[in-house]
Amino acid sequence: MVLSKESSRYPSSSILEFVEASHIGELRRYWKGETLFWQGEPGECAFVVKKGKVKLFPISTIGKAHTYDVAGPGRLVGAGALLLASNYHSMAEALEDTDVYVITQAEFERLVTIDSLFSMAVTKELAQTVQLLADQVEELSLLDVHQRLERCLARLAEQYGVADKDGIKIELGVTHQEIADMIAANRSTVTSHLNKLKQEGLLWSQGRHLVLTLPEHAEILRNLKAAVWKYDYDSAEAWSTRVIEMKIDPLKALDALTAGIRQVDEAFSRNELGLPEIMGASIAMGRALPIIEREILESGVRLKVVGTVVIGTVFGDIHDIGKTIVSTLLTGEGFRVVDLGVDVSVERFVAATREQRPDIVAISALMTTTAPKAKKVIAALKGDRAGKKVLVMVGGGAISPQLAEKIGADGYAPTARRAVLLAKRLVARELPS
Repeated sequence: MVLSKESSRYPSSSILEFVEASHIGELRRYWKGETLFWQGEPGECAFVVKKGKVKLFPISTIGKAHTYDVAGPGRLVGAGALLLASNYHSMAEALEDTDVYVITQAEFERLVTIDSLFSMAVTKELAQTVQLLADQVEELSLLDVHQRLERCLARLAEQYGVADKDGIKIELGVTHQEIADMIAANRSTVTSHLNKLKQEGLLWSQGRHLVLTLPEHAEILRNLKAAVWKYDYDSAEAWSTRVIEMKIDPLKALDALTAGIRQVDEAFSRNELGLPEIMGASIAMGRALPIIEREILESGVRLKVVGTVVIGTVFGDIHDIGKTIVSTLLTGEGFRVVDLGVDVSVERFVAATREQRPDIVAISALMTTTAPKAKKVIAALKGDRAGKKVLVMVGGGAISPQLAEKIGADGYAPTARRAVLLAKRLVARELPS
């Protein structure tokens, strides 16, 4: 990926320099949304962009448009029609207020004939356009929407990106609809996939502009996410350490981790993964998370959390799997989770509630012999000043909806996924009826 305008794959600034040095062409202003030329009209002029952006798009017989290129400063558009003595094969529209040099057909042909440097610059420009179209044909044939979107964003960053230590800002204000036109997708799908990239820490917005994570950072974040998805414990820890070494924003690393666990959870809900896989992913995330959280704490950044949950398995019960999965999924959904572990006494639940001031206390009991302990925890919390306002949710193999109601719990969840949904309802104070 290219990180600045100077390193763009489009070496056509020489065309603009030539035009300005030779004082050829008429400088003309096109306002945002104004058309430079229409598809199907005779090619009479070529255009060299001085300032602004020009969108190029053909329109099908059924009125559907596909943006195949956005031409910025230094780019040449409309030349193909002049060389072929044909009509323009697409529309050209100003994406913003744009200044262009308008070169007539006679003047363009004269320059191509007498000036080898200009002719070579035009040839390179046309070759780049052919390569661009070939790449897009390949993408439309072989790639899914998400892959096409990533390719499109990389291409825009390559042409119009300006890099700093944090990312590559695409200095081109494009709407979601315009991006959708570029990759032959609908706007809502593009918005959804852009949000996924933001959730993974690979993309963010800065005003009207999109900013991509630096390529070397993006690779680390993708590998961190993949380590959770593949429940590779050692890699999860190693990539988290690499985040710190490369001074990557730890919040982006947290986004990558949560994106990985969400992907696992979604696959589990579709019955594509089993309990061993989701447990493995939880352990991998558990290896990586303390490293990232420690860096966040040291950086002084305050996390925006959905709510705080204190969770534990009751005294006398050492079953850990279900509780660990719930803890991991809650973390992935933006909760701050304080995991007390297993075999947790009533006193420890109450003490943690006083210390952490949680929104929710989540109690797990897997054994019928330990289920009554959940009632004791709830009674102790309700009798404690700090615990009176805390909402309590219960779950585990020894708990039923009837028992949950009987012992005074505010909610019951039979599965990890349902536990996350319940926690969200509880923090929103949407108590079960």
